[in-house]
Amino acid sequence: MIEAVRHRPDFRDLDLFALQEASVHDGRADAKVIAEAMGDGYSWFQATAQLFRGREQANALIWKRGVFDPEPLEVVTLASMDDAPLTRMERALLRAVPPQKRIAIRAESRDLRVYVMHLDVVGFSHKLEQFRTVVRDMNARPRVSRTLLAGDMNTFGPPSLQPWRRLRAAAHEAGLTEVTQHLRRTHWTAQKLDAIYVGGESPQTSRAWTLRLRASDHFPVFADI
Repeated sequence: MIEAVRHRPDFRDLDLFALQEASVHDGRADAKVIAEAMGDGYSWFQATAQLFRGREQANALIWKRGVFDPEPLEVVTLASMDDAPLTRMERALLRAVPPQKRIAIRAESRDLRVYVMHLDVVGFSHKLEQFRTVVRDMNARPRVSRTLLAGDMNTFGPPSLQPWRRLRAAAHEAGLTEVTQHLRRTHWTAQKLDAIYVGGESPQTSRAWTLRLRASDHFPVFADI
């Protein structure tokens, strides 16, 4: 991954780089190592959500100074199983597969707000409530020109069944546009799990793509907005 950041043109001169499933290796935060590989002029922030199999699992954001100069970044804790109106079947599933602690990072300047989010693996209503936690936080903040939500939504399943239409409807109701909607896969299993949403000023043009590059079990997702 580090070699790809150094040498692949897609990573060159990025303004923002959102990370999920970041960790710590040899005592150094992954975000710090990646920011250094991107060159001079980048800052980073990494927050650990949980220990997973004995290793830190974190969200992180890297940004180019001068392009984005946020206030101190904050962590938004996403809804737990007890916060969501679950069916009996879904509650039983979440007891069999214990839900994981999930967070979002919020970074904001006067004109731009960015969320780096990671929804849980199982539970339709559970994930929807976690997404709504971010939307409620967004609506409670002072208005900015543009808001970006980027992350792993864990929206697995056959696309033809549209199992995530309620999540898409929640995004639409919040005035968010998915600029990655046309992407067909962001994961090595051919699932589309990752998304980038834009709120506020609608982008006049946008382009999104992935690289067939294994970064954890996901492909990196890019958007030029």
